[in-house]
Amino acid sequence: MRIFIHNVESYLGKALVKELRRAEGGLNRIFGTASVVADAPSTVKRLSSRDDPKKAKKMAETLQSCRMVILDLFSCTVEDLHFAISALKVDPKSSPPKVTGELEGEVIFVLVSSAMVWASTKANSADGFLRDSDYKDRRPTPGSKFEQWKELEDLVLTCFNREGSQVKAFIAAGGAFYGEGEATFAEMFKDAWRGEQTHAIISPGTNRVPTVHVRDMARLVKEIGLKSDSISPLEACPYFLAVDQPPAAEGEARRPPTQAQIVQGIVDEVGQHYEVPTVPMGGNDDTMEEEARDLRDRMVLDLCLEPSAIMLDESFAASGDAPGWLCRDGFVANLRTIANEFCTGKKLRAMRVLIAGPPSSSKSELASAISDHFKIPCLKLNAQDLEDMAGQLSSNVCRYRGYVLDAGTVGFAEVEKLFRFDVEAPKSEDAEDPPPPAEGEEVEPVPPKMERRLNEELCPSFIIVSQAPPGICKAKYQASGGSDVAEFERRLQEYNLANLTADVHSLTDFFQEFANIGVLNLPVAGKDAEDLFESTRIYLERSGRPFNYLPAEPEISKVIREQRALKVQEAAEQFELERTTSKAGGDQQELKESRRHLERMRIIAEHEEDQARLQELPLREYLMRYMVPTLTEGLIEVCKVIPENPVDYLATYLEEHAAHNSMAQS
Repeated sequence: MRIFIHNVESYLGKALVKELRRAEGGLNRIFGTASVVADAPSTVKRLSSRDDPKKAKKMAETLQSCRMVILDLFSCTVEDLHFAISALKVDPKSSPPKVTGELEGEVIFVLVSSAMVWASTKANSADGFLRDSDYKDRRPTPGSKFEQWKELEDLVLTCFNREGSQVKAFIAAGGAFYGEGEATFAEMFKDAWRGEQTHAIISPGTNRVPTVHVRDMARLVKEIGLKSDSISPLEACPYFLAVDQPPAAEGEARRPPTQAQIVQGIVDEVGQHYEVPTVPMGGNDDTMEEEARDLRDRMVLDLCLEPSAIMLDESFAASGDAPGWLCRDGFVANLRTIANEFCTGKKLRAMRVLIAGPPSSSKSELASAISDHFKIPCLKLNAQDLEDMAGQLSSNVCRYRGYVLDAGTVGFAEVEKLFRFDVEAPKSEDAEDPPPPAEGEEVEPVPPKMERRLNEELCPSFIIVSQAPPGICKAKYQASGGSDVAEFERRLQEYNLANLTADVHSLTDFFQEFANIGVLNLPVAGKDAEDLFESTRIYLERSGRPFNYLPAEPEISKVIREQRALKVQEAAEQFELERTTSKAGGDQQELKESRRHLERMRIIAEHEEDQARLQELPLREYLMRYMVPTLTEGLIEVCKVIPENPVDYLATYLEEHAAHNSMAQS
């Protein structure tokens, strides 16, 4: 079937393309228009426009060649609709509309509209529901744009649904759309994801807001096309309502969710719970932006609509990827799925990061920087209460935004217990059932066989292990005001026993061997906080930068340039100060030379002592301390520069930095 969809790149247009592309036994051919050509789905056969008379003629021919034509009032203008009607050989401006010619074949015309056209309609039924058959009584809110929408709906039905017409016209009106990345509720999800408490419930909040998943709306349009041969718009109702059917208690009608349930539900699912305040209607229509006004009007809608009989049929969307309704139970019941679709549609990624390493190796500073940049919670791993720790990592904020976890000095045992769980192993097909017991014999039940599995919802996606020799860690500890050297030594020994002991599984081993997650060994020697964060950022964004409402790349580059310029200026000022001080202290030059000599002798003695210790180190610990950090940093530098010959560049880098790193580690 050849199908024409107006604005294929719009929110609804993409859903229509996705659902209508497939056909029994093959694929439909999709044609259409696009306001932004680059955003059009790749499966669209050809895009048309009416920018000039020649293109407009070609677009009219395309419309006439299609079996099904779909326009929606959300993205088309009055001129767009008039053009489509004229292309199908009817003059929409004449009264009554006149047929201007014949088409090659019959055409199905579907106009997608909104339940807002019914906003002021009073239900006459005992149960308070409005149905398809009530479409002639529908009334929009006086003074709203939906009065024009109703006129356009009536125009389409008047132009095409007449005796002898080659075009069958249908209207499909839906509740507030949701899903597939969001449109109607996008700002609510965005603010909840970012942790901003800007939500409000317009008093009283008990009004019923009809909703429908945007792909269920598209599925209804597809079903109209498939069943159009058996529907006569002159005899049957040409109007179809697309709304969910939320579950209800036994004996009660399945009514739409209330406004309060929708708003509070979004907050509780995506963000941290807080009681959303109830506010008066307020707002001046003349000063409000159109999107804000539309959202407000949709949220105060109070209607109980019954889904079209086509949607209630057991065979509804039987040919879809997932047959039937995607979200029959409605918005609130499917919030987890809808939130995941929002994150996927907006390219939001949960940044789950774990940072490990010896004490005072810049872990906490780096964790704080990552938390600030990616706007994710910064947590410390509490090895004494792993159950509580798992609860924190399971929170909604961590699920959707992620976390950065300072692992402290823990090793394999703690992370294995935190990120794996027991599950009953599936029974092997070859396993034989035990023989039945003899009569009167008591048989003890065989305990089920258990296996350990990775908790992928909690497990971090990025692992960073800071690499710093004990001397640097101790110096950093003392520079930060630490005075309990014995406590520092105890923690360092605890880390070494858990992670740098031969024949003992380490934290790194768990993630590399059991979770199949790569580990970044991050050298700390000779690096300031800015360098450490930049290396980490490159690692975290190696598979692409998440959107996550972060500053744009040019903004980040500008901040980095400003920080570097400030450091150069501070270095120049420090050099000038030292030069001035050196002139004033010329008389003490001989004393300084003597002190320098003593310092050189001390350094030589320490170097000889370090060399002796190196000979005693296990190979694994030697590599982790002295080989892996420099090699990792070299590889990061290669990623930054992208040289023509990466191997030569890496070799040169290692030669140049070998002496520097050796001095820093001593």
